[in-house]
Amino acid sequence: MLVHNIVPKAEVKDYVMDLMEKCGLRDYYYERYPHEFSGGQRQRICIARALSVKPELVVCDEPVSALDVSIQAQIINLLKDLQRSMNLTYLFISHDLSVVKFISDKIGVMYLGSMVEFGNKKEIFSNPLHPYTKALFSAIPNPNPDIKMNRIVLKGDIPSPANPPKGCRFHTRCPHATEVCKHITPAYREYEPGHYCACHLYPQD
Repeated sequence: MLVHNIVPKAEVKDYVMDLMEKCGLRDYYYERYPHEFSGGQRQRICIARALSVKPELVVCDEPVSALDVSIQAQIINLLKDLQRSMNLTYLFISHDLSVVKFISDKIGVMYLGSMVEFGNKKEIFSNPLHPYTKALFSAIPNPNPDIKMNRIVLKGDIPSPANPPKGCRFHTRCPHATEVCKHITPAYREYEPGHYCACHLYPQD
């Protein structure tokens, strides 16, 4: 806050106290040392630090992956409340699809550093297009024991991101891969309004 001249030095403590309150931290935490906080409290502190410079965009990289489920819910609800009250935009990076579904408006699916599918949450979850997206969704556990899971099991090892395969990066594990997938990178195209995919299963340019 001092580096970016967010508030005058004399007002820093009041500003911090206000941020702490917004993030669910009690005022007497102000004098505590880092080792005196729990994992959930430390995550709230990280959020407060990110908000201290009055951002419009906040990058959340696996913000709840190291927390137990009950604390995860508290932090996700806090992020949603702060988003509404402070008009924030999040770039939320996660492997937990249930969390992604709860917090996101638009979703981008990446494989080996490349975007393979992008669209609104409703379209992505109701009509996934890319084989990798379908495989990810098939792995989501269903709490209903009467529903049989149709798990798509991907075979083969994940290639090195430093030396990705030619053509479609997913072709080494894709159950629908053809010869063209091995040599030509698929075009990233819009197949439904706002729904993009890069796959040779669909018409290319």
